[in-house]
Amino acid sequence: MILTLPEVISPDELAHIKRLVSGVEFTEGKATAGALLQKAKNNQQIPWNHPVMKEVTGLVMQALGRCDAFMSVAQPRRLAAMLVSRYRPGMAYGMHVDAPIMAEPNHVRSDVSFTLFLNEPDTYQGGELAFDTGSGETAFKLPARSAICYSTGQLHRVRPVEEGERLAVVGWVQSLVREPAVRELLHDLSEAREMLVGQEGASRALELINKSYFNLLRRHAEP
Repeated sequence: MILTLPEVISPDELAHIKRLVSGVEFTEGKATAGALLQKAKNNQQIPWNHPVMKEVTGLVMQALGRCDAFMSVAQPRRLAAMLVSRYRPGMAYGMHVDAPIMAEPNHVRSDVSFTLFLNEPDTYQGGELAFDTGSGETAFKLPARSAICYSTGQLHRVRPVEEGERLAVVGWVQSLVREPAVRELLHDLSEAREMLVGQEGASRALELINKSYFNLLRRHAEP
């Protein structure tokens, strides 16, 4: 499931993140790419263990915690990793799947990936986040402060940046619910429940949806 999340962070939070990273020297993205992805990955990044990332991580996770849609679709248990990525003209990241285990030596399973866009889409050309759907590609280029989340096992790529600079926070979380299909069911039930709240005569439907939601979560959650 691919879900877009508008205005995850506030304008002030965006400005603060950009101030934090503006004075940091970015490293080659290949440093965190496995052997098979060395040729596919061509970007720059601030890695998860850089001192500035502690504040960036806290701010972003606090914002995602306020986002009901993210909490519903991700069912987050803990953060696997987070970094800031930068693409300049000529840079791209070929089709790939993100690593299943991250944050060595802690070895956290990555279930849900997210990208938080920090630049407005009209400030750079190219750089779309594109997903392989099996029948072609679906591409996204969201406004600054917006995010997109998806199952980490989804094939995707960042198309080449032709002009300008693409700046984003990229992160991965381990979910309470391992199976993507079950997470999607839980998210659908949660959305249906919200749509029924306040509707006359919907109390019995809400009771049944709540029962199904909680029992499904009880069966599949791994705290």
